[in-house]
Amino acid sequence: MIYSMTGYASSNLQINSISLQLELKSVNHRFIDISIKTNDEFKALENVIRTTLSEQIVRGKIDFKCFIKDSPQQSKKLILKHDLLEQYIQMIEQINQQTQNPAPISATDILALPGIFQQPDIDIDAIQPELISAINLLIDSYKATQASEGNKLRQVIQTRLDDIQTIIDSTLPQIKLVTAEYKEKLKQRLTEALDESNISDTRLQQEFAFFCQKIDIQEELDRLGAHVKEFNKLIAKGGAIGKRLDFICQEMNREANTFGSKSIAIEITQKAVDLKVLIEQIREQVQNIM
Repeated sequence: MIYSMTGYASSNLQINSISLQLELKSVNHRFIDISIKTNDEFKALENVIRTTLSEQIVRGKIDFKCFIKDSPQQSKKLILKHDLLEQYIQMIEQINQQTQNPAPISATDILALPGIFQQPDIDIDAIQPELISAINLLIDSYKATQASEGNKLRQVIQTRLDDIQTIIDSTLPQIKLVTAEYKEKLKQRLTEALDESNISDTRLQQEFAFFCQKIDIQEELDRLGAHVKEFNKLIAKGGAIGKRLDFICQEMNREANTFGSKSIAIEITQKAVDLKVLIEQIREQVQNIM
């Protein structure tokens, strides 16, 4: 199965009186880059969370969030920091003494002061097993979205590969027709330049052989066909194949360029252009494959 590097999953978790919001999302990246954002209470678990993610996700820019949700149960347990409140009051009195018209301060203003409340200490060791278990379930949901997106990418790529194979299969007969037409044109031009009696079959065959060698694209078509087969083999196998597919795209593009440089007919040139467009379209999709 093909996995896209784009994925998303979120979940809610209740551990005793603590409500948590978990979120995991990713976009494409050459390597793996994990960013973790949590409440300060969970900073001690960042290494464990990072290990859990990196063991199951091999590539992409990963963003993981774990935050405590506001809840009535949590609000009831808020504790007023009396020492800090006293410090705030003293500071306010000092400011008022230096101000000609001190502004009154209300309880609402005091409640808005940073750090004035604290929640009961969270037992990290106690909630770690449940949190890691929830993260593993979140990763499963996240991978399901990656697989769904990956299947869409595979369908798009498969269509482009079939189009490339069609061009390969139709080009050889067209090349034979072009070379036959050229042989007749060559004979006609030599006849016009020289007396027909001076044209030898040997001379004609030499000129024709040189022309055939110059426009021979059999090797390029064979290699393109081999790349298409390898591509199909890899997308059928699945897994972390993105980098390998990107390399094959580069090789296919090189063959298409050579193919185009040997063209001697507008129809063949158009096929070379079509090949390059299809290969680029595939490469755009490959950039998002794990």
